[in-house]
Amino acid sequence: MNAPDFYTWLADWLAMGGYGLYVWGSVGMCAAVFAIEGLSLRVRRRALLRELAGTEIAGEAPASAARQPVLTRQEAA
Repeated sequence: MNAPDFYTWLADWLAMGGYGLYVWGSVGMCAAVFAIEGLSLRVRRRALLRELAGTEIAGEAPASAARQPVLTRQEAA
């Protein structure tokens, strides 16, 4: 396969029979969603680790881990 044949084949393959814009747009949107999700998880993980590291030093529970009151048998009756 020489160079002009390769470029013709590549252009035909990328065009996807006239549906290239739809196909490659969908692939691009999926890639963008995966990238944003990965970045979001990374940011949330770092924030949680920072919160947990700060509470260990101060010796207090994180605000998100507030305890609910527990009823004893006498209080429940």
